[in-house]
Amino acid sequence: MTLRRFRFRHMETNLTVLAKDEESYKKVVRNVLEARAQVEAAVAREPLFYSSLEPLPESLWPDDEVPRRMCEAAILAGVGPMAAVAGGIAQYAVERMGENVVVDNGGDVVMRGKKLIAGIFPSDLGVRLEFEEDRIYSVCTSSGRYGHSISFGDCDAAVILAKDGFVADAFATALGNEIKPGYGKEEIERVLEEFWKRAKKHVDGAVVIKDGFVGVAGKVDLVRAEFDERLITK
Repeated sequence: MTLRRFRFRHMETNLTVLAKDEESYKKVVRNVLEARAQVEAAVAREPLFYSSLEPLPESLWPDDEVPRRMCEAAILAGVGPMAAVAGGIAQYAVERMGENVVVDNGGDVVMRGKKLIAGIFPSDLGVRLEFEEDRIYSVCTSSGRYGHSISFGDCDAAVILAKDGFVADAFATALGNEIKPGYGKEEIERVLEEFWKRAKKHVDGAVVIKDGFVGVAGKVDLVRAEFDERLITK
């Protein structure tokens, strides 16, 4: 099935959606706005949900599904709940679609389908995903050099592959935080080795790109990917 490309902006949310038609796209948008409303309500009730850079104690977890899953992912990755917001919103939207769809929420991609190549900016590389049957899967990215999300690291891209967008987004932030200024090949390989010991129970693969060096851990099918930068969701 050929999917059509749609764009949607609302406050901080910046989406590229691949869907079969406009009605499917509109359903994705409704799902995204519902997820955003849950996050906004959680922030209003508990300011630490927004500002904390560490996992929240369970006593402060919201009841709504999206912010609660953000807290659960944050615990696994050792980051604040908002580290999982973009990938989590994309995951929530795709889970409520009973058809092939791709949601790219500012560089955090969640798909339902059999095949996708997700390009990694800024590089000429992409992650190829191929499955025997339709499934939901995520590729989430953090960067200390691009985008508006908080990162305490310094890499072009820290990419995580996982079955869940909440988890992938949280771990991408955690990995990106560990790549510090001045790190080269040896330091990045060491960070990836230690990171993978902790993360492999929860995610399938990791990629770090910095200053021309590419480090990989886990199951990742990297391919050369030419893409039009005008199509990047940023």
